[in-house]
Parts: sequence; C-alpha cells; structure tokens
Amino acid sequence: MTDSYTQLLEWRRTELASRGLSKLPHDFYRTTEGYLAETRRTYETELRGNPSSGKGELARQTFQRATKVARDLIDARTTKLVSAALQASLGGSPELPNSLPEERKLFEAILGELREHRRTVAPFLVPEEAAKAAGATAPPSAPAVVPPAAPAQVYVRVTQGGRTMELGPETLDLRTHDLLSLPPDRARLLVQARVATRLADPAERRVT
Repeated sequence: MTDSYTQLLEWRRTELASRGLSKLPHDFYRTTEGYLAETRRTYETELRGNPSSGKGELARQTFQRATKVARDLIDARTTKLVSAALQASLGGSPELPNSLPEERKLFEAILGELREHRRTVAPFLVPEEAAKAAGATAPPSAPAVVPPAAPAQVYVRVTQGGRTMELGPETLDLRTHDLLSLPPDRARLLVQARVATRLADPAERRVT
C-alpha cells in the first residue's frame, strides 16, 4: 500500500502535468490535513522526549516536505480554478471537471465576484447590460420630413402700366394702379424695375 507522503508526491506530479484539474479522492483535503497533523504530532512528541531522536528528526523532515508538496498541489489547483472562473465570467463554460466540493464552492464565489465586478465597473462588457445601455441612449427617431411651405405672396401696386409679365403659363398685362399678389421673386423684379411698389401684407396691417 502506498504511504501518504509518496501518494502526495504522485498527486502533485499528475497535477502539474495536467492542463485541467486532475482527479483526486473526494476527501483529499480532510485526509491530507489529518496526515500532516499526525506527522507533526509524531515529531513533536519524539523530539520533546528525546531531542536527538532519529525517528523524531525523520518525522520533522517528512512533515516539512509533505507540507511543501501539499502546498504546491493545492496552489496549482487554485490557479486553475481562478483561470476557469475568469473564462466562465467571459462567457465560457461553468463546468469544472474533477473539482472537489471545497473547490467548487471557491469557484462559484470567484465567478460571482468577477461577474459583479464587470457589471459594476464595466457594464458595457456585459451583453445584457450593454443592451440596456444601448436602448437608453438610442438617438431619437428622425422627425418626419415636412415639405417646405410655398413662398408667401407679396402684394404690389403697379405704377407704370403698359407692360406684360410672364407668370407661369399666363401672360399678365400690367396696368397702372393694378393691385397684384405675386411670388417674392416676381414682385422683387417689378419693384427693382420701378414698375411697381410693394405693399404691406394685408394680414400684417393693424386693424383700427
């Protein structure tokens, strides 16, 4: 039967050679803690009774080496747990093959903290939060295009008759004192040519 120290060495070797978590007994943490505690009691008892005891010194060295092996093994697994939790927080699979109950609990806690951290300080990296933000900041829909209103008509009084003016398909004979309602450009031409004078818009006249 393999002794506990040799078994720890084998587990560490397998763990360091594996990309994922290697398979361990379900009671690994409990039995490892018990083994190290028992080894420590042995060397302390032996050295207390006989400081030069070879058995006590061997037990002390075994305890120190076994503690280091266990630390290496557990640190390697913890590093893998943290990496897996980070990947899961980015959308990866939350599955964690070969994890022990104690490790699964740690994994879930780290994953929860990472998700909350991203949701709090960088919500734009969280799909559902980004969608909410996009909806809240979406630009308003463009207003309906309103066709420009027809230009206002300008009222003029003809001061020099005897002339004609093309107005669309019609030809107007201008006579002195005629009152005309014309588009602004047409009215401006008549005024500039001193053929007519502009009058105030009847709608703008003050009612007395």
